[in-house]
Amino acid sequence: MPGISIHLAVANKHLETHKIKDKDAFMLGSVSPDLEDGGKNRHHPSPGFRDSVISFLKGKVNLKECLPDFDINTDFGKGYFLHLVTDYEFSRALLKNEDKYRDLSYREFKDLLYHDYAVTNRYFIDKYSVVFPEVVEEFSASEDGTPAILDLEEIDKIIEWLGALDLDEYLSSYLTP
Repeated sequence: MPGISIHLAVANKHLETHKIKDKDAFMLGSVSPDLEDGGKNRHHPSPGFRDSVISFLKGKVNLKECLPDFDINTDFGKGYFLHLVTDYEFSRALLKNEDKYRDLSYREFKDLLYHDYAVTNRYFIDKYSVVFPEVVEEFSASEDGTPAILDLEEIDKIIEWLGALDLDEYLSSYLTP
């Protein structure tokens, strides 16, 4: 859901506050759910998630369905899970401002969001020392402009929070009814 630069910023912050042995594997895991895999959606979205902006934000990531896709005990798996948690929490944060884009179609919203990723890339690259691994280098382009949807101050808070997040604790609390 967030752009690759945001995922990499979260992963960088996480590396600052957590012991990760294989940083390359962790960083690759942090972008892997967005890589093409024969058309398979690695986020296990709810049916009808593209029906509207609100259904997209509520149903883009199904964390419980994603759990068999990776081993959280590996550094790659930790990065993978952090990516999915970032998508999930980013969607929840956007839902707080749903009136701002409730009347947009899914396509209009997605177009604005991808525009915002391009105009905010430079900001995240500079602020969080983001380096794009070769497998996602194509997403590193920056454009001039103003974000239409994304609030940089709000995203900075999310990046800081997710970067400090204890993934095992989050997983436990998520799975506990």
